[in-house]
Amino acid sequence: MPGPVLDLVTARRWAVTARLSLAAAREQVDALNVFPVADGDTGTNMYLTLDGALEHVRVRFESGGGTDRLREGLALIARGMLLAARGNSGVILAQLTRGLADAVAPDVDVAGPREVADAFESASRSAWEALAAPVEGTILTVARAAAVGARGAVDEGAQDVLVVVDAALEAAQQALARTPEQLPELRDAGVVDAGGAGLVLVVEALHAVLDERPAGTDGEVPHWWAATPGPTSGRGTTSEEAVEVMYLLSGSDPERAERLRAHLTHLGDSVAVAGGPAEFQVHAHVEEEDTAAAIEAGGLAGVVSEVRQTSLSPGDGTERREHPHPVSPLPQGIGVVSCALGDGVTRLMSDGGAVLVPSGPRRRAPTGELLAAVRASTGASVVVLPNDGDMLMVARAAAAEARREGLEVEVVPTRTLLEGLAALAVLDPAGRLGPVLDAMTAAASAVHGGALTRADRAAETPVGPCRPGQWLGIVDHAIVAVEDDLEPAARCVLDTIWHDGVELLTALLGEDADDEVRDVMAQALADRCAGSEVEQSVLDGGQPTYTVLLGVE
Repeated sequence: MPGPVLDLVTARRWAVTARLSLAAAREQVDALNVFPVADGDTGTNMYLTLDGALEHVRVRFESGGGTDRLREGLALIARGMLLAARGNSGVILAQLTRGLADAVAPDVDVAGPREVADAFESASRSAWEALAAPVEGTILTVARAAAVGARGAVDEGAQDVLVVVDAALEAAQQALARTPEQLPELRDAGVVDAGGAGLVLVVEALHAVLDERPAGTDGEVPHWWAATPGPTSGRGTTSEEAVEVMYLLSGSDPERAERLRAHLTHLGDSVAVAGGPAEFQVHAHVEEEDTAAAIEAGGLAGVVSEVRQTSLSPGDGTERREHPHPVSPLPQGIGVVSCALGDGVTRLMSDGGAVLVPSGPRRRAPTGELLAAVRASTGASVVVLPNDGDMLMVARAAAAEARREGLEVEVVPTRTLLEGLAALAVLDPAGRLGPVLDAMTAAASAVHGGALTRADRAAETPVGPCRPGQWLGIVDHAIVAVEDDLEPAARCVLDTIWHDGVELLTALLGEDADDEVRDVMAQALADRCAGSEVEQSVLDGGQPTYTVLLGVE
C-alpha cells in the first residue's frame, strides 16, 4: 500500500492545520518569553503569519489567480506567508514553504522525500544567512536540526515522505529540548525557545496531516480552496491591454488607504480610494499584467472582497481607453521607512522625514506593511529602519521583495528606537545612497542602549529573583538590575552603558511614564553627567512596554 504523498491538497491542509495549531497554542508560546516583560509575541507572530497567508490565498482565488499546480500553489502560500510575516520566526516559516516550492519541479504533482529534505535545508540555510549574528539555542538551531534529520532519512534510503517528516520532527523536538543548555537565559527561566517551539508545532502539523491524524484540530479545508482556478491560473500574462480593477477594501484605516492609493498610482491611472474610516471602494486602470499586483496591494492594506475586473480593450463591447502611466514627478532623493509605536517617537521620526509603519512589542508589523510603505515612497531610493531586533528579518525580506520589483532599497539594522532616531538624525535626503547608508549605519552603531520597565510576572534573573511590579534594568537584552524603586535601577543601567567618549545621553519616556518617572530620570541623568560636558536629553516617546529607553552616543 503506497504511503502518504505531499501534493497540493496536502500542502493546503498543512497550512490550515498549522494555523489552527498555532491559534490554540499561541498564548503558551508567547509565555515562553524569557523576560518577565510583556513584549513576548512569538506565538502570536507565527499565528498571524499563517493567518495572513490563508487570507492572501483566498483573495487570489476569488480574483481568479488560483492554481492547481503544486509548485505554483506552494509558491502562492509562501508569498502569502512572506507578506504576512511578523517577526523573525514568521519569515523563517515563509522560507520553509518557499524552499519546498523551489525544490519541486514545475511539472510534477507530488513532492518526494528528497524535495522535502531540500526544503528543510533551504529554510535553515536562508534563516542562518539572514541574521548578522545568529545565536544557537533559538529557532535557527531547531530549523537546522529538522533539516539534518530530514536529510539523514533520505540518505538512509527513505522512500516515504512521512518517514522524512517524522525524522525532521523528532530531530526538531530533541533540538528544542536542548535549547536551555545552549542559552543561559532559557536555562535560568526554565523554558525552551519560543520560536523553536512554534516551528516544532508547524512541523508537527505537517506530520499529522501526512499521517491522517488530528493535531489538536479537525484540519478542515476552507471551501474556497476547492474552487476551480480562474482563467489566469498558472499563467503570467504579458499583455498590454488595459483592465479596470475594482474591489471593496475593509478592515483598513486612512493611513494604509493612502499608501494603497500612492502604490496604485505607480501601477496605473484613474486611481480612486474612497470611503473610510475602515472601509473603502478601490478603483484603478492598470495593464493586464498588473491586475494581480493591484489586488495584492489591497490585501496589504486590509481585507479585499467583491473584486471586479473589466477589460477596456476594443472588441469586447467596451470603449478602448488610452492607458498611459500617470504623469507625475519622478521619485527623487532618499526616502525612509521607519518602524515605531508611540505618539512622541513617531512625531520625532516623521519630523525627521520618515514614513512611519506602526510596529513594536506585541504589535509587530508584517512584511507586507513594510513593502507597501516602500512601494509608496516618493524617494528614488529607500532606507528601512526596523528599530527592533525582532523586525530585522522582516525588514530584510521586505527589502528583498522590493528589489525584485526593481526598487532600490537598503536596511539599516537598527535594533532600538534610539538607534533609529540616531540614524535618522544624519539622513541627507539629497545625498548619494552609499555614503548616506554608511553614515546612518555608523550613527546607529554608535548608540549603546538600555531600558527600564516593570516586571509583569515573577521570574529568576541573572541578578536574582524578581516579583511582579519591580523595576528591571536591561542592557544588551540582559537584566542587570532588579529593584523596588526606579532610581537605583536607572543608575545601574546608566553606569553599565556609560563609557569614555560619551557626548550625548538620551532618555526616551514611554506611555506609562508619569511626572515622578520624569523627575527621577532627569536627576539620574544630571548626576551621571556631573562634571562633564555631555549633553542630556529627556524626550517623550510614548512607546509601549518600556517605561524608559536610555542611550549614550
